[in-house]
Amino acid sequence: MAFGVLEDTSFPQPTGTTLIEALAGLDGASETHVVLKPVPSDDPSDPLRLSRIRKELLFLTIVFGACLTGVLGPVLVPGFGIIAVFFDITLTQVTLLNGSLVMALGVSTYFCGCLAVVWGKRLIFLGTTMILIVACIWGASAQSYGSLLGSRVLQGCGMGSFFGLAGTASINDVFFVHERGTRVGLWNLAIISSVNVAPVISGYVIVDLGWRWSFWILAISFGVLLVLILFCFPETTFYRNTLAGVPQPVSDSRSAGAFSDDSSEKRASKDLDPELAVEMPQNDLSHVQALKWKKLLGVQSVKFGRSTQIFAVCVRPLGLMRHPAIVWGCIMWSVTFTWAIILGATASQIFAAPPYNLTPTQVGNLVGIAPLIGSTLGTLFGGWFCDFISKQLAIRNNGIYEPEFRLWVMIPFLLTFIAGSFGLGLAISAQLSAITAGVFLAILNFAIGVGCTGIVVYQNDACQQRAGEAFGLGMLMKSAFAFGLTFVFNNYYSSVGPKIFFSTWGGLTVGVTLFTFPLYVYGKKIRSWAQMKDIL
Repeated sequence: MAFGVLEDTSFPQPTGTTLIEALAGLDGASETHVVLKPVPSDDPSDPLRLSRIRKELLFLTIVFGACLTGVLGPVLVPGFGIIAVFFDITLTQVTLLNGSLVMALGVSTYFCGCLAVVWGKRLIFLGTTMILIVACIWGASAQSYGSLLGSRVLQGCGMGSFFGLAGTASINDVFFVHERGTRVGLWNLAIISSVNVAPVISGYVIVDLGWRWSFWILAISFGVLLVLILFCFPETTFYRNTLAGVPQPVSDSRSAGAFSDDSSEKRASKDLDPELAVEMPQNDLSHVQALKWKKLLGVQSVKFGRSTQIFAVCVRPLGLMRHPAIVWGCIMWSVTFTWAIILGATASQIFAAPPYNLTPTQVGNLVGIAPLIGSTLGTLFGGWFCDFISKQLAIRNNGIYEPEFRLWVMIPFLLTFIAGSFGLGLAISAQLSAITAGVFLAILNFAIGVGCTGIVVYQNDACQQRAGEAFGLGMLMKSAFAFGLTFVFNNYYSSVGPKIFFSTWGGLTVGVTLFTFPLYVYGKKIRSWAQMKDIL
């Protein structure tokens, strides 16, 4: 048993269990060196072999795209009151502009993960970015509430790639296990910080230029993103002969036992369902005669699946819901990330009304700057802590890394979340100053940043090559959950007040988070069971 993680003697090497630290001597771990996992192949098209500059350019493109898609959701929040008057609609109808986008985002995230299996990731990023450009132009030109609502749905459809693929599958494709925690944290930072900074910027834009210019500026920005994808985002899909992340034999007799290459190859062959898997391309470049249009799009190394495979590939992720760790991730992501939507939906209702009486610009500053500071610190801390604690525990575990080591980050998440959520409700209920409310907003968003990073990093390592599909399920569940609550948020807040409102959602989140402790203890047994049942 490694630090409370129960071993499964019948299957000691499930997906995710990895040798990442080679020990210099048998009597201690004072000298170690990092073992690269997954092991890069000799194929020049292997994304793990990209130069450091190309990797960083790809990652910067991911971060820029995550920032823009993060801004798109709450871009209208400071102007909810203005839009309600402009179209003569209720506040609930205005909130639906965000709710419909969130629901479409969940569906898009799910299908982006599925279609990437068939068509590769680069085409998905190109297609969804073009959708975003069109959708933002539509939103800027909308002349009725129905038209604006339709544009928001289309915007949600275009956001799926940078939520569902960028922080999971794409990072897993390009970076090694010991590098992923920080990268996921930075990706998560890009999304959450942009969600928080959007009201600050759009508040000034809406007041000075009008709400339509929020969409015009985003349309131009997505055009820049499209250029970056064309030149800096190569296809990262690569088919390996063996499962990534399977530990290799360790010479230390006290280690977790010898790991056989043969067993990993057998599991790899079982992992590829011949009825569902897309036909694998030949990695021998002498056999690849790519068409000109494939070279133009940069997808010459991808073998496009037949259209008949699309339905099977889109249905296949539903089978992942048999995996308890994935169910945990879906529920945790739903209740944790929904807090960003809760704060955006109720911001004007709370702070534009007495006793605060803030203007749209002031509301944007309050619900933007304080959460931005908190989420920035939270995601940076979460990514660093995930990598740090995992490396330290792996060293003390004879170099063997377990994905459950990532779950230690949920302890600081839980502590800061309790302080932020319940404290915010009490501060608003007691009519304390806006600055005091801003402090609790910062603490709450620090917790959200830590928690979201921990959830994604753990699922990335536990699910490996199917992390994108698992995250797509989480986004679909989160979006359905948040969309349903869109019709409840404002009325529930009006009826019960801030103390009960924030205590209700806070208690729900704490209750769900407590299931992390049994997952930590039994996580490896669960992964072993899932491996034997061919769930992944």
